Parts: sequence; structure tokens; C-alpha cells
Amino acid sequence: MSRGLLSPGLSRTSSKAPATSHPLQGGDKPAVGLSPAEVASAILLKDGDAARAHGPGIMLGSGDSEHTAFSPQLRNSGSPLSSGSVRGIHSEIAEASEGEEDHEERQQRLFRAAERRRLQKEQMAQTMSSEEMESMRSGLSNAREFINSTELRILNGAFPDGLRGSLYLLGPGRLDIKYNVQRELEQATRVFTYGNIMDALPLLSKISFDPNAKTITHRSRLIAKQVAGRIQMEHGVNTKVPGALYLTDTNRTMLSKFIPKATHHATPEGECCSQDIQLFMPLQGSSQTVVCTNHVGALQNIDPVDLRPRSIVEYKNVNRAFKGALSCPHMQYDANTREHFAVLQDVGFRTTTYSVVCISEAQPEGYVVASFTAQASILHSFAITQDYVVVPVYPFDSPLGGMSYRWSDSLLETLSFDSSQPVLFYVISREYRRVQCVYQSPAFFALHQINAVQEAATDSVSIDMVTYDDASVLRRLQIKSLRKSSSGFPLPAGTVRRFQLNGITLEASRYVGSKGSLSLIPPAHALTLRNEPVELCRVNPIISAKPYTYLYALGHVENMRGQPMQPAGTGAMYNCIVKLNINDVSEAPLIWSRTHCYPSEPVFVPRNDKEDDGYILSVFFDSMRITSCLVVLDATTLSEVLIAQLPAAIPVSFGHAKFAI
Repeated sequence: MSRGLLSPGLSRTSSKAPATSHPLQGGDKPAVGLSPAEVASAILLKDGDAARAHGPGIMLGSGDSEHTAFSPQLRNSGSPLSSGSVRGIHSEIAEASEGEEDHEERQQRLFRAAERRRLQKEQMAQTMSSEEMESMRSGLSNAREFINSTELRILNGAFPDGLRGSLYLLGPGRLDIKYNVQRELEQATRVFTYGNIMDALPLLSKISFDPNAKTITHRSRLIAKQVAGRIQMEHGVNTKVPGALYLTDTNRTMLSKFIPKATHHATPEGECCSQDIQLFMPLQGSSQTVVCTNHVGALQNIDPVDLRPRSIVEYKNVNRAFKGALSCPHMQYDANTREHFAVLQDVGFRTTTYSVVCISEAQPEGYVVASFTAQASILHSFAITQDYVVVPVYPFDSPLGGMSYRWSDSLLETLSFDSSQPVLFYVISREYRRVQCVYQSPAFFALHQINAVQEAATDSVSIDMVTYDDASVLRRLQIKSLRKSSSGFPLPAGTVRRFQLNGITLEASRYVGSKGSLSLIPPAHALTLRNEPVELCRVNPIISAKPYTYLYALGHVENMRGQPMQPAGTGAMYNCIVKLNINDVSEAPLIWSRTHCYPSEPVFVPRNDKEDDGYILSVFFDSMRITSCLVVLDATTLSEVLIAQLPAAIPVSFGHAKFAI
């Protein structure tokens, strides 16, 4: 896979004319409302029958089987509501239509078949609980994998000029896992549900664009099947290290903590690596890799072609000097030097040692850039520039120190946010491999960095990130609350702020001269760039680590058009993609949205050297039709270029995506 830009010289040709029955074709028409019974019954019918039963208001996937992504609980062949019964009805209708009986008898048989179908629909409405329907509508139900490549049907628009490459998406795939409990006289079935959306087992999807054939193909794979199998056998999660989860009840007893833990990643699918994607990382002798990461030091090496997991590698297996059970899931990549940076935390009883490590094609075994000690923190991302690595340490406190951490499976049960303490920015020199200086800011929390720019004229580094007043954003990612329509699907959105670290050379001489004393720490000057609440921001990768003007993010459309801000805890799921000019706050944001549709992280694919000339790729979940679609937008205007139907629904997520050319 090369890293070249898109070829702008390819001519635009129209794709095959799509059928006009889909509601997303021919403009943004309002969704057709269906009752839970109608939706549930439509899921059991084939595409043609669903269209006849409900009209054009719902479109189901055409994947490897008749079921949609959100119908695993309906696959029990012993149930009167199984797809086998539906197929039996189709067979009965076919036999009746092809038989030699007279017209009246054939009509009676067709009527009986239709009546049987109506009764099954009523049974479905009675059998499926309101919670299951709510789960399907929320987009937080188990997904289905499509291992074989499937060509997507273009519903609206035409193939984008010159778009070549593959979009890799990582998000939740399995949130609920059924297991059997043997009782004295019967066998009961129970369900283990992950607590936090960042703990769920991952689904990795790949959407490829071929400009020559003007086709778009899709495949996906559940990449942690062994973890699901262990849950079914053990009736819960048996973590391999402390803090392996964000906030999930493991369904295990206290006694299980004294039982020696087996090696979890005995197979390539034995670890839950669900938090970020890294491309072209040299691992096990090859740089043709897709690497999925988590926050406990595991790297899942995946084949970029068929998404088959190859192996699980821990940082300590790459280099013995890489120490730390916790790791920052978002790595940073320098395209100029082809270096991949990561941050590890080795939590002790009183202090925590942070290690910035680097892996590159020139040094695949890696090396430690620098280490320092600070309090333990939840670190999701950090920043790099041409000369520096900047690690923010957020103010978290643990009542019993390392003892509490070692006895807890969930980070949020161990660490509590301390708003009375500052955030510390550790500035590390890539050349001298040491901490140069430290800056501080009043308490805040952030999950994602946007960009970092080093300015030689002012001897400063500016870091842009999405910030929150505290870390309660993590607790608002609980699956049960996100599934409840009454709670408004409270996915969080923060404020885009810039932190200016001035006079680095002068501060470095002071810090080094004082032998690392933190008695006098200079301030990091904060500036709010935009007031619109957003998350999962992306910029054109060409201007990464350079001054920029535009960012693309997810947000709540209600808060983008001058309407009153929603109270905390009742905000909607991200229902729009927004383009913001960070240099001109008076410029109104550009917005893309569709009714009842919730997009994933926007990914910028450049078309030439102009900053906002390219395509924005995202996959949105349609909560009315319980399906997902790919949308391609023009990055300049956010107008729709293309919408393509995915074979099944992909759960909404707080996950991430990368584009490879």
C-alpha cells in the first residue's frame, strides 16, 4: 500500500442506476415510521417480501444470510419465529403457485400462508421485549461479520472521482454474549453485557474503492472470538491485568482474583483490541499491517487484505525495555521519519513511570525515547511535533494508590478525577531523548488530540484538543444508558481548545538546570477556538503537525444551529458531521445530517494540496430502518457525493477509522 495522494485526473462516470425504491435515493426524504412489530417482522423477511409488506420505508442488508446484524437472538431454529419458518412459508407459496390445483384452492392456500405470517408477526411483537427493540433502535446490538468481500449498491450519487484505497473502521461488534447455566432440573440462558462502550468486543470493517471498475466493496470480521468464547465458558470476564476494562462488571467472584490467570492471547483473537487503528506499523518483520490497539499494552496484527488476525503482540515482546501494563491506545505516526510513538504506564504503589517509546522501519525492535514519573492517569492520546513529544498527565487520584489499582478490573473504579490538581504537559525532546520542560494548566480532561504545531519563530508548541471539565465523559459511555431512548443517547461532546506552550528553549534550560524540579512550572495558555460542542475531530492528514484552518467533527445538529444547548445527560447521539473554521469564529459551521441517522468519525481523504479539497468518508446508522450506509461528502461544501448500502447494520460507536491508499 503506497502513501500517494489521490489521482485527480480520473474522469467522472456515473455508476449503475440504482433502484428507486430505497428511501435514501432521490434526496433526503423523511423516514417512514414503523411500529416495533413491523420492524421486527421485516427483519425476518427477505428483501422482496419486506418491500411488499412495508413498502419502501425499510431496506435490509443482502449479506451472507437472511438475518440482519441485529437479529442474533432470532436464530434459534427451535423457535416458532425462526427464519426456517419464514422460508417454509415462502416454499409453501411457491408450491401453491406452481401446482396444478384450481384457482380457488390456490387462493385459499395463499390466504392461509398470509394468515400464518400475520400471526407470526403478532407473536414477534409479543415475544420481543421493549428493551430488545430499544437496543436495536439505538444501534447498540451485536453485529454480524461478512468475511467475504461484497460489492456495495450505490443508492444515491456516483462513484467519487479518483477515490482509491481502503477505509478501515474499528468499533464495537459484540456487546451482549449469551451463556448457559446448568441448574438442577433445567438449563438456563443468561446474557453477559459489557458496561462501557469502550470495553465491547470489536468489529473491524474494510470498505475498498476501485476507481477503474467504479466499484465499492465491503468486508468485516469480529476479531476477538476467543474472548467471547471464554466469556461463554467462564460466565464472565477474567482480566489478565488490573484496569483492563473501563467500567464493566466482570461477573466474577473475589476468589477468582487469587486464581492464576492463563495467557489470554493464546490465539490471534484472544485479546480485545478495540480502541484505535495503526497502519503500516513494522511488526513481526512486516510493515504491511493493520494494527489494532487497546489500553493494556496489546497490539493485534491483522492482515490488511482479508482482515484475518495474525497474532497478538505485547509491547514487552517487541522490546524488553518497554515496561508498563497500561498504554495509550492512540499512537502517533510521523510520516516524514516513518516512526510510530506510544506511551506506556508502569503503575507502582506510590508513583507511576511513564515511558515514551518509538518503533520504526529503521529500528523495528524500538527504543525508549524518555521516561518520567508522575501520578497514574487515564491517557487516551498525546501529541507529537517535528522535535517534541508532548504527554498530558491529567489529575487522577487513587485512594489506596497502587494497591487499589492492582485489585480492580475497571480503571474508573480505581482512579477518580481530582479537579483541585493541575494538568501537567511533559515536553520530551526527540533528539536529546529526555524531558525538556513541564507546563501546567487548570484541571480538565481530554480524550482526543486534534493537531499540534511547532512554531520556530516564537519557540513554542500549540496543542489543539477536545476538552471537558472533568472525566465524567467516560461514565456517560455506559451501554445501558446509551440504549435508553429516554436518556437521549448521551454521547458526549466537548470544547475545542488550544494550549500554547511558550519559550520551550528557555524553560528547558531552567528545568534541566534544576535537575527536573517541579517547584516552578510555567503555565500553558489556553484559548477556546470554537464554542460548538464536538468530538472525534479530524483534519486533512497532509497538514498534520502544520498550521491549519479547517477541522471536521461529529456533533449534535440541535446545538449547531443556534438552538439552546441541551442539559447535561440528555444530549442526542452524534447526528451530524460539521466543518469548522478555527481561525474565524464568525464563519458559520457547515453541517451534514439526515433524519434519524448517526454518523461515525469523519475521515478526510485529500484530492490535492488544497487543505479542504478532498472527500469526507463516514458510515452512518439509520435508526428507523436499522441499517447502515456509507456516505461520501465533498470536503469543501459537505454536499453528498455518494451513499452506498452496507450489507448489514454496524453499531454506532466512539470508535475510529483510518484510510490507506
